[in-house]
Amino acid sequence: MTLHDEFPYARFSPPATSQEIAQAEATLGVKLPEPLREFYLECNGFREELGNAAYLFALFDEDSSGSLVTMTRLYWVEYSKPSFKSFIFFGGTSGGACWGINQHDPSEIIAYHHHMETQYEVVGSKIIDVWKADYASYDEIDL
Repeated sequence: MTLHDEFPYARFSPPATSQEIAQAEATLGVKLPEPLREFYLECNGFREELGNAAYLFALFDEDSSGSLVTMTRLYWVEYSKPSFKSFIFFGGTSGGACWGINQHDPSEIIAYHHHMETQYEVVGSKIIDVWKADYASYDEIDL
């Protein structure tokens, strides 16, 4: 099943190339975890249609939500929490938190919002399940 199947009304960018992924990895000095790499080969960023959340940041192209490279650098440097150095920040929730995937243990996906100070929340083990749970939260609010 593809992202287009799971989120048929979302806005998808064209797939990233292997070269673009390699460039992002070289810029950050890390290797993208395989699950994240697979999504970038499907699309280089996408937004869900209900709240316009950037579920997958573009690797480099900036928009109002940033990019994978700039947001990861921001969390590594600006927030300078040692625990954040393990995470690559790849997207944002409908509530304004940022998701990160542990580069050493891709089954650990977190959400962090600046009001959480030094804490973050482990929200799942598969990116697609985290996206689907966030998307389902729209059922709980009046749009």
